[in-house]
Amino acid sequence: MSEPSAPGRLERDLARMLLTFFAVAAIDLVVVSLLTGQLRLWFPVWIDPEWATRPDPWVVYSQSYFAGIAFIPFVLWSVDRDLLRDRVSAAVRALGWVLGLLVFGFILWWKGGLMVEHHKHFEALGWLALALLLWTLQLAAEGLPRRLARLGRRGLMRGVVLGVSLFFLVMAVVDPVVQIGVQGLGWSSGLVIEVAFFVPAGIALLVLARRLRPSLAEARE
Repeated sequence: MSEPSAPGRLERDLARMLLTFFAVAAIDLVVVSLLTGQLRLWFPVWIDPEWATRPDPWVVYSQSYFAGIAFIPFVLWSVDRDLLRDRVSAAVRALGWVLGLLVFGFILWWKGGLMVEHHKHFEALGWLALALLLWTLQLAAEGLPRRLARLGRRGLMRGVVLGVSLFFLVMAVVDPVVQIGVQGLGWSSGLVIEVAFFVPAGIALLVLARRLRPSLAEARE
């Protein structure tokens, strides 16, 4: 008999899935709509029945819902792990997997056909990649507080100060290079103010970060 799963693991899995899915949907509806100037919806025909035939429609068919479809096998696995394993027979578990995968296959066939019909399959893969990225970031963020706690307050403050100082110093070089060297622009008052702030602020924070470095005796404790 396998070991019981950790308490709350199913809830954490489902919470991550829902957070990832709604984050992808919000990025699509708000950010991408603003960038493209077109309202992106899963059901564009509700707003404009002729959106597909218009030369420049203001509402378009979005594929961000594919992030939710892609999580169906993971939901099946989580439910099997925490609700079915050690509670039902192997035959019932197998039946649950077969039914779940049949539903998953039907949805892929149904929605996949629409994606291909409207030439949106590559967009769907892009949303899948974003969902996987957000999922990975959530996993990393859950363990981040424990790792930061090991640094101590002094070490944490030093890391923040050092990171900000390096950002200032890097931007003081990169921004002029991009604007002047790459884009062919001249020095502007905004660029001068930016460099005049970033360089001294970055150096001052770098000195502060050095002073926050723990002594040899503190490092041994």
